[in-house]
Amino acid sequence: MNRLRLYWTALLLGACVLLPASPAVADEATGLITSYPFRDSFARHYQVEGSPRIEIKDGISGPVTISSGRTGMVDIDVQRSAATQLELDCHQVKIDHRPDLITITQVQFSDRRECRTIRAGQTLTLQVPSDALLQLSSIAGELKVTGPVKAVTGISFASHVSIAAAGTVDLRSLAKGLSLSLSGASPGSAIIESVIGAVDLDVAQQRDVAIRISALNGEIRSVPPDFVRLKITNDGYLLRSGKGGTRLSINSINGDVVVRRQ
Repeated sequence: MNRLRLYWTALLLGACVLLPASPAVADEATGLITSYPFRDSFARHYQVEGSPRIEIKDGISGPVTISSGRTGMVDIDVQRSAATQLELDCHQVKIDHRPDLITITQVQFSDRRECRTIRAGQTLTLQVPSDALLQLSSIAGELKVTGPVKAVTGISFASHVSIAAAGTVDLRSLAKGLSLSLSGASPGSAIIESVIGAVDLDVAQQRDVAIRISALNGEIRSVPPDFVRLKITNDGYLLRSGKGGTRLSINSINGDVVVRRQ
């Protein structure tokens, strides 16, 4: 948990989002400022090779939504906002592109005195190929991956994370819980580590699932009746259905784990 607190503190410092002096729009669930009165937006479209890596990092301070799009193409919509025009001019969303890699970062011009502390936010909406490899870090807004995508890996999420369809999942340091569905391109494996908040796992129609849970400061709730629940250590459990073909590891959770079928 100490490690998670360090990530959380660093993320807040990196986002540089303060209470606005002028009207702004906040997310009702998180309280995070997602849109200020001074705004601009742009769209980019890139051709990519098979299984491209998509990196989003360096303190994106608004929501990120990623869905499955055209084969061989990545479509990116960016919205920026700030409390004043001066603060809008103090940052940008930078996109670097190669056929095998797209990197999206938030850049703040902190070398200027007037830009060292700003009230600003960014919103990203992406459509990516179904074979994309997502690598995400330091995102302050809510993350939604509706997929399907080949893989999602990431660290340091300050808001809720929701993943509907991914081949593999590896997520660490989540400050407001996780919703993971095994429907669609369900993960052949998933590693979830260091979460504050509930982990909500929808196994959908999967019958062969093995879920290993350790270091849980909460309860395991709403387990479907076909699962066998075994206590393997003082703070560890194994939930197993069928042959356990899909394997999930859930470690260091400060909240409840909910397993359900829809």
